[in-house]
Amino acid sequence: MTRIIISEKPSMGRAIASALGILGKGRSFIQGKDVIVTWCVGHLVTAIDPEGYDPGLKSWKLDTVPFFPEPFRYAPIVATRDQYEVVAKLITRDDVVDVVNATDAGREGELIFDLVYRLSGCTKPVKRFWTSSLTDNAIREAYARMKPGDAYHGLRDAARSRQESDWLVGINCTRAQTLVMQRAGGQGVYSIGRVQTPTLALLVNRELEIRNFVPKNFWTLIAKFQAEAGSYKGRWFQKIEGKDQDRFDQEDDAKALANSLAGLPGKVASVTSRTEKKKPELLYDLTNLQKESNKRFGFTAEHTLEVAQELYEAKLISYPRTNSRYLTQADAQKAATWIKAIAQGQIAELQPFVADLRKRWPVVLSNRFVNDNEVEDHSALVPTENPATNLQGDRLKLYDLIARRFLAAFFPDRIEGKTTIITRIGKESFKTTGTVVQDLGYSAVDPPHSRPKKEKADMQGTEADEDFGLPVVVKAEDVDTTELVCRAGKTSPPKSLTEGDLLGAMQSAGKELTDEEQKGAMKDCGLGTPATRANIIETLLKRGYVERTRNILQPTSKGIELIQSIRAENLISPKMTGEWEAGLERMRRGEVQRDEFMNGIRTFVTELVAQIKQHAPQGNRRMFGPVVGTCSRCGSNLHLRDWQGKYYVKCAASADIACKVSYDSDSKGKPLENCRFCQGPVRTDRNGGKVCIQCRLSA
Repeated sequence: MTRIIISEKPSMGRAIASALGILGKGRSFIQGKDVIVTWCVGHLVTAIDPEGYDPGLKSWKLDTVPFFPEPFRYAPIVATRDQYEVVAKLITRDDVVDVVNATDAGREGELIFDLVYRLSGCTKPVKRFWTSSLTDNAIREAYARMKPGDAYHGLRDAARSRQESDWLVGINCTRAQTLVMQRAGGQGVYSIGRVQTPTLALLVNRELEIRNFVPKNFWTLIAKFQAEAGSYKGRWFQKIEGKDQDRFDQEDDAKALANSLAGLPGKVASVTSRTEKKKPELLYDLTNLQKESNKRFGFTAEHTLEVAQELYEAKLISYPRTNSRYLTQADAQKAATWIKAIAQGQIAELQPFVADLRKRWPVVLSNRFVNDNEVEDHSALVPTENPATNLQGDRLKLYDLIARRFLAAFFPDRIEGKTTIITRIGKESFKTTGTVVQDLGYSAVDPPHSRPKKEKADMQGTEADEDFGLPVVVKAEDVDTTELVCRAGKTSPPKSLTEGDLLGAMQSAGKELTDEEQKGAMKDCGLGTPATRANIIETLLKRGYVERTRNILQPTSKGIELIQSIRAENLISPKMTGEWEAGLERMRRGEVQRDEFMNGIRTFVTELVAQIKQHAPQGNRRMFGPVVGTCSRCGSNLHLRDWQGKYYVKCAASADIACKVSYDSDSKGKPLENCRFCQGPVRTDRNGGKVCIQCRLSA
């Protein structure tokens, strides 16, 4: 009698086989005495396209959407069909008595196994293998405490429902929106997704805020004071309705005040000092690791996930696709072995901190980091008991981040002394602030990325930070006013979103919801999940909705046009995802039946498609303006458009989604300026430079 173990990836299957003493190096499976280990390669099975149900659905028509398969049908993915057939043949063999589902312990892993199991027609009993680490001990422990597969039926139903719901929204809304856009003059496919579209809306809304921003000039008044102990600067301010106002709308007002105060002495009105304690940061989940590595190293979310997965498969860190920043009580009992691994590892810079922990051994993690109620599928990212010995490049950078964050949890608070000086010249007030780092605490181990160029900590609190050093002054002390300077400033537009910013916005996207259950469901997942956010961003890039410039993500004209054209609010807000995640979470807990949830989804999709159809342009009205020519670069149509009273011509990019041809024109599409070399239309970039569209020379 034989047992089959199915993992999600070959590397994981081989790790399980090794830990269980099953020797072999099979290409598609490893044969043991009475246990066979095989694997998927990610998803092996996919939902078929609409034309698989009805060949007539290959042609996109508004009157054929929405379409609801009954039941959903699936097929092996062509590229990995050989491996599917290996797995399907193994689990349906007559001598196989049970099947172990050893895919990733989460919703997506459950779906990967379930699709293969059902499509193969297998009816053998299922055991569920569930682990957050691929170390030998963790694998053996998880194998010894497997549960029947039916214990996870709620998770399985939630996984299937999520996949089918996304298919229904994606297929039906994409077809409807594309047909509506094409009727309005658009070209190409306008993909819609439950998570993809509201994520794009985050970027588009920020871009429109930037474009519509009108800078405003302001002036500040800075005074320089000379006290007995040294000099310091203060900024003029006044209280208006309880808030500090430190700017002048008119330069003359700032200069007039400066002239009226010139030569007058100052007096210290107050000196306020307080101690501020900053607790160690919570441990990393995947999204926060992606945000930090994007900020520090410029890593994309996808690259961070790839490197973290490599570290996991190398048995050096715990499961990376986690949405928790906490450990369980059982995890905390293993912390000593993780510290030992760091001590034996290659990162010499961490050895002094490990030595510090040895002096006060045994050390225990506080309740700030240990909370069983905050861990659903997987605990926070931590090192394992295996030392890192040969890491290089990006693997070393990421491991170092995780190890430092873990070690820092055992160190005390960072303590800063905050000082505020209020100095008065006559009736006018000037504020000065400064910081003294009294104890680096945990930040010596896990220093913040954005910190002063040179941060010095005096353990006795007698020496101020170099950038914010202040002389010692006392209340009522007389000081000389040595300088009064008016400084001009200009309000700045919101900043474009970095990939880290977008990840943070996706993670917190449910905070504005009013329904508490929706907010609760969104609390840890927001838009997408830690496992899917990187893929969502990459999908937006591949579909031509977004472009990446260094670390910045910006929507393309196609992305902006799509969001501005959508009238169904649920498609561009997190509300829909919040409702779905709340329902899926109830399903996982067994509180909602799958049929009930899916009936609600069908009604919802029907309403969405009706809203899209309702706004389809009638007659010859064209959202994108008339065609005025053909793009010299890619051959797509050139459309005349207008923006805030000005006209321009833009390539539809139907032949090449990467084409960015556009130029200013008159109301008939004629270029406002032609190249002096080839007479082609000239484009003006954001910095005021001029480039010819045809010959690409500077005009």
